[in-house]
Amino acid sequence: VLAQVDSKIACDAVTKICYSTYLAPDSGISIGIALPMNVTDPYDAIISITAPLATTWAGFAWGGTMVFNPLTVGWPNGKTSVVSSRFAFGLGLPQSYDGAEYTLLKGTTVNSTHWTMTTKCSGCTSYQANDGSQAVLDGTGTASFAWAQGTTAVQEPANNNSAFNMHSSYGKWVHDLNAARSPNFKAWVASNILSPDVPMTTSKPPTTVMTSTTSSAKPSSTAVKGKVPASCSGAGAPKFSSVLASGWKATKVLGGLTSPRSIIFDSPGNMLVVQSGKGITLHTMTADGCISATKTLVALNSLNHGIALSADGKTLYASSMTQVYSWPYTASSGTVGTRATIVTGMFSGGHSTRTLLLSPKNPNLLAVSHGSNDNFDYPSGNPKTARACVKVFDLNAIPSGGYNYVSGGWLAGYGMRNEVGIAFDGNSMLWGVENSGDNFSRGGKDVHQENPAEKLNYIGDVSKNNDKWFGYPTCYAVWKPSDFTDQKFQVGDQFVIAPNATFKDETCKTLSTPPSLVFQPHSAPIDSKFDDTFSNLYVTFHGSWNRVPTTGFKVVQVAFTKGADGVYKPVSPLSSNTGYKDIFWNPDVTKCQGNGPSASSGCFRPAGLGFDSVGRMYMTSDISTDGELWVLGQS
Repeated sequence: VLAQVDSKIACDAVTKICYSTYLAPDSGISIGIALPMNVTDPYDAIISITAPLATTWAGFAWGGTMVFNPLTVGWPNGKTSVVSSRFAFGLGLPQSYDGAEYTLLKGTTVNSTHWTMTTKCSGCTSYQANDGSQAVLDGTGTASFAWAQGTTAVQEPANNNSAFNMHSSYGKWVHDLNAARSPNFKAWVASNILSPDVPMTTSKPPTTVMTSTTSSAKPSSTAVKGKVPASCSGAGAPKFSSVLASGWKATKVLGGLTSPRSIIFDSPGNMLVVQSGKGITLHTMTADGCISATKTLVALNSLNHGIALSADGKTLYASSMTQVYSWPYTASSGTVGTRATIVTGMFSGGHSTRTLLLSPKNPNLLAVSHGSNDNFDYPSGNPKTARACVKVFDLNAIPSGGYNYVSGGWLAGYGMRNEVGIAFDGNSMLWGVENSGDNFSRGGKDVHQENPAEKLNYIGDVSKNNDKWFGYPTCYAVWKPSDFTDQKFQVGDQFVIAPNATFKDETCKTLSTPPSLVFQPHSAPIDSKFDDTFSNLYVTFHGSWNRVPTTGFKVVQVAFTKGADGVYKPVSPLSSNTGYKDIFWNPDVTKCQGNGPSASSGCFRPAGLGFDSVGRMYMTSDISTDGELWVLGQS
């Protein structure tokens, strides 16, 4: 029995190709698919995308989601249209994908109102899924597909590898593929092959030399004490200008990385870096903090963020969107053994990073964070859904085939929209930084610019089940109280989007665990690390994508104190808007674009943090086309 489908048959008068076609009702984008009668893997497909000229680019996801499936992207260029083959391993600019081959067909054109891109694709109907299996579209049934569109200019329209801004809207539907089959498929292709009218070009790296400057802003005292090198041979010039807090120094260590994310160090001092969509690279460090050699340690394109190393340094852990893996690791030779699966069953989609962290006090306990599946993931309010939470797994009792994330392990906490950056304090208590929601309004008033706040959460002891609810998807933290005219708030108070008789702002006080500190909305904190005295927590603000002007794109320092009760907490109160200090930032954040070309137009974009054995702090900047690695410390 076929699912309810949203497509119908339509034939093109020029090419005579008949498609199973879907028309997106709001965007006016039309997507047609034509298939051969024989749909045994591997098989080709024809795809045609038509969009209004106001749509500067349009994309089609063959697996129905942004990540881990081929993406066919098109845009107008003069009198013709361009096709671009892409694949996304995370929520950033999709990378070029050589697993699919495109042949432009007639009907690819631009007129006074619309543009059309028509192409044959070889390699779109089967691909490697996130779990490593081979996914194949059932050409005799239905498939869930997705479209996306942009409304700002593509950076280089003549270049099919061009960067482009984040989508302005997207949608999903069910497509009838069986209706797309035709015995005329080969004849259609043969009679409609078209050579591009406009030659494709390739991007050229920037040649501008950027510099770092020091400001007079004075952060609180720090424990980042390792000497920072004046320069590192072979690192190249910084891609972007930067500003440092007084008394700090930063040096670029390495460039040319592919979406570099999390950082760890092994016992001999080698640095291991996750490069999203590529795997894990090992970097041999020099005594002065530079890199003398680099090699690929694990080649696995599903890895996108999380990494951890056992206390004895002999087992390496890393995560994909859906699984956690382990490898025997030999630091002396920089090699790994056979991969094993530790955790399975994590949600495929939504916030795709899965941060890993081992408990210092209980090194057999692995904490795994899991974000929501959307801006408002209402089912995650039930902890049994196992999203928007942090769960803990005992590595001494791994079942055959690994834990199932949903049913296995225990909760460290839930109701945390996207707790990407987690860190243990000096008492082995867990803290996390939370990416809060987007596009908020209350009582018909848009409050999304300055609300809700990003959060610093005290999660606590991971050695036992913790069913504390941290509010998502119902309770959120206030950053700018004056935005609310129907209720009197102070910074850090919790609110609901639509108060009603059964759940009001006051209800949050009795049911939800409040944050310990709040950050500027849309800063997107994605990593956090304590220094070795636990007197400061350093946090990367990845940067906003839907706020004007932009915010974030910096490293900040949160001062901590240990009270008479032995408990660590931020120095500043929850009601403070100034509970953190800038350490390393872009000189003009208004030029940064979290939704821009390469996911960071004109700015570096802090992602991962890691300390080496002498206290130098390393930071990745994960722009997808030429990621960088920096070292920071006191000058």
